Order: sequence, then structure tokens, then C-alpha cells
Amino acid sequence: MIPDAGLHSPPRSRAELIDQFLELQPRMRRRFTRVIPPDLHAEMGAVTFQQMQALHAIARRSGVTMGELAGCLEAASLSSATQMADRLVKLGMVERMSDPGDRRLVRVALSARGRDLLRRREAAWREGMGKALEGLTDDECATLVRLLERAVRDPAGETGARTAPSA
Repeated sequence: MIPDAGLHSPPRSRAELIDQFLELQPRMRRRFTRVIPPDLHAEMGAVTFQQMQALHAIARRSGVTMGELAGCLEAASLSSATQMADRLVKLGMVERMSDPGDRRLVRVALSARGRDLLRRREAAWREGMGKALEGLTDDECATLVRLLERAVRDPAGETGARTAPSA
């Protein structure tokens, strides 16, 4: 149960609520990361946010071509996807392989190290989220999820998927 949760405080403006929401985000992130083991934290520190996005995209598709990777990395070019793959290969997170259906294509797939990093990161984030939401009832968690889903939906009814800017 949320203690009081500001139910009796005077209404605030939308701008004040946005400011408060932005101030809460770093505190929530710190709360999540407190449960990440130091060795995992250090390993994740070697991987940039964009590289982590690429690892997730590769994991979801069980390996991708450079063109597919570029499509997953919001408006990334083929050359930037190739550079991203090169950096991930160097870090030992992915492996290059030829496409069995078309020898001209090169695919990248998660290496054992990449799979392990994502698995451990997911477990740590789930634990952190669980701890962060301990003070909420199941109904309050459901309300929070519904509100966040509404917040990420764009006016066209999409659920947060971005499209590449048109030229």
C-alpha cells in the first residue's frame, strides 16, 4: 500500500508533475542497480547503451544480418550497424557466421558470453524491479503498468515503436 501517496495534497500542475517524474527516474535507476552484483556491473560498464540495444535485437531474432541489425537500431545505417557488430565481436559478445541460405550474407549471433551477460542482466533487473515494487499491492502494480503502457503509446495507437525520420 502506498502511504498517503499525496492523496490529500493540493493538485499540482502538469509541468510540476513532469518535473517530479523526471526527478524520480534516477532514484528508481539507482534502486534497480543496487542489486546488480559488482562483477556484472563491471561487465555491463564495458557495453554501451546502444550496444546493449543491439544485443537485445540480436537475441530476439536469434541472429541477424547487418541490414536487419540496422533496421532494429532506429535509423542506423548499414555501415554503422557493421561497425556496431565489429565492436561487439571485439568484446566477445557476438560471433559472425555465414548465412546457410546465401553465402554472400554475414550474420551475427550472440556468443555464449553475450547470452550470459543478457541472462544475468535480466535476472538482476527483475530482482531490482521486484524490490522496487515491494511496497505496492498487486492492484497498484497493475495500475502502474496500465498507466505506463498508456504513456508510451503514441497518438496513432503505436506502442513505443519509432520509425525512421523521413527524408
